[in-house]
Amino acid sequence: MVKKYLILISALLFFLHLNVEGQNQYSYNHYIANQGLLNPAYNGTRDVISGLLLQRNQWIGFEGAPMLSALNVHGSIENTDVGVGVSLTNDRIGFSNTFDFMGSGSYKIMLDRGEKFLSFGLQLGFTSLIYDGTKAVTGEYGDPLFESKQTKLTFNGGFGTYFYTDDYFVGFSVPKFFSPTFNEPAGDFMNKLDVKNLHMYLYGGYVFDWGDVKVKPTLLVKEVYGAPMQFDVSANILLAEKVWLGVSYRTTAEAIFLIEYIINRNFTFRYSGDYSFSPINKHAVAGSHEIGLQFDFTFYKRPGMRSIRYF
Repeated sequence: MVKKYLILISALLFFLHLNVEGQNQYSYNHYIANQGLLNPAYNGTRDVISGLLLQRNQWIGFEGAPMLSALNVHGSIENTDVGVGVSLTNDRIGFSNTFDFMGSGSYKIMLDRGEKFLSFGLQLGFTSLIYDGTKAVTGEYGDPLFESKQTKLTFNGGFGTYFYTDDYFVGFSVPKFFSPTFNEPAGDFMNKLDVKNLHMYLYGGYVFDWGDVKVKPTLLVKEVYGAPMQFDVSANILLAEKVWLGVSYRTTAEAIFLIEYIINRNFTFRYSGDYSFSPINKHAVAGSHEIGLQFDFTFYKRPGMRSIRYF
């Protein structure tokens, strides 16, 4: 048991390229579908009420491996340029559980006769942290770090910008200003605002026709001070206007298979599976999997959606 946890912790350090204290962001495979979770400026840009329900189980086979659940719902205020949204994220790993609740607002500016838009967004909310050391199996008895349960509720916030047209988009965001971490010497949580520890996301994509299919290449860049820059590169194709198939590569030595099935104009189902090229693959016998359901609807009586985009 102890050996499995040591392997798990080592794998986390390797994959995230960060120390445990600095990591407070989440990783998604369908990051373009998850823009509302990634960037508050995206919320309200689809002209409908849009939502995404997500479940990600990482390194299945490891006890205490990461497990992420998330919900994002957003929409625009009718006849205005204002968008609003709410995001709930619950992340469990080992003895720790992090829950985020964020409310966001955005404002978009029309450019170039309505063919291009620039949106600015801000999100505010709180983070609940739980560290339950009593669940640990240790070789020594009496260690106070593993004999107590710590909880703390902290304030958090973030911002982003988003430029988009019908065919391409570019976004930049800092989803969290604060880095709530567990301080082992003091035995409690700290909520730090550290400019060097801000996690920054820069991403974009383009949709174009290639014969009878549509192609959507995308790129996500993650940056934080003191860690190597991380890249996620993906390419997807749309078949028969119903199914997106794609592959992605993450510079933490992971290949990802992506699939989206457009059930109808209101619902889209998504699945992705990870394959790791690192030694973690020998222990996570069932791999990593992510499923999601997107829904789009409106209360206003109008035919279909005013703007159909593939992102």
